[in-house]
Order: sequence, then C-alpha cells, then structure tokens
Amino acid sequence: MNKSLFALTLVCTSISSFANPDLSGRNPFVDIQAQVLDTSTGKPTWQRLDHIPYVQYPTGLLNQQGSGCAIVNFAVTPDGVVKNLNIVNSAPKRFSKDVRKAARQIVRDWQWPERTDDQTLELTMRFDYCLTFDYDKKSEAIAMCVEHSEQACE
Repeated sequence: MNKSLFALTLVCTSISSFANPDLSGRNPFVDIQAQVLDTSTGKPTWQRLDHIPYVQYPTGLLNQQGSGCAIVNFAVTPDGVVKNLNIVNSAPKRFSKDVRKAARQIVRDWQWPERTDDQTLELTMRFDYCLTFDYDKKSEAIAMCVEHSEQACE
C-alpha cells in the first residue's frame, strides 16, 4: 500500500477550535494543518490531510501566543505501532521545544490502522500550528494557516 493511499484512508476529525482567552480577554483562533510527503511519483510533493485526529494546541505555544511548524520522519508497522520517530526540522527556533513535543504527541497518539501487508511504512509528515487574533471568519483563519503551511518550515 503506498503512502498517499494510506494517508488518505485515515478517518479523522477536525481539530480547529477556539482556545481559552489570553490575558487581554481576546479569544485566539488556533488551527493545526497536517501534510504527508508523497514520494510515489518522480517529484516528492506534500499532500494535505483534510482532517487529523483531535489534538490540543501545544500549551507552551498557546501561552506564548506563537505559531510554528515541524517536519517528522517515522515508521509505522503493519500493526499500527510508531517506530523511529525523528524530528527533521522545526520553526521558529524560539518555540522549537513546544513544536517538537506537540509533533511527537500527534504521531504517537494517532490511531494508525492495522494492515494485512508485512511492510513497515516510512512516512514524513509536516504539522503547522497557527494562532491568530486577527480574523473575521473561521474560514479566513483556516485559510491563513493553509497559506502558512505552504511556506518553508525553517
């Protein structure tokens, strides 16, 4: 089973949500975008996942009113167990600890489906964590996060 088909078969729920208000009383909007690197074609491309399992926005990042991204390599065994989890990159550096911890947690908590084949899948995923106070509509805030996820994670 190739990686893109595997990623697309995941049944997940949306995680966009409102967070607790900060000290100024404004309600920030937070969103997490996920992508999987599809290497099945000649040119590797990022494939956006519409939904990922429910996870909380990283508390440390929320407290610092920050956004960030992380790129993660890992393997998934046929019985759905995550092995060899490695953070390839995270940004910005000032939020690196929180972003890396959150990315590890998403991958470990994901309910990876069991498969009947005997191959361990090697996957690369990117997670973008976005926080904004400046939006008029939820759809605009999500669009901002999608745009953020199209930039380099460095």
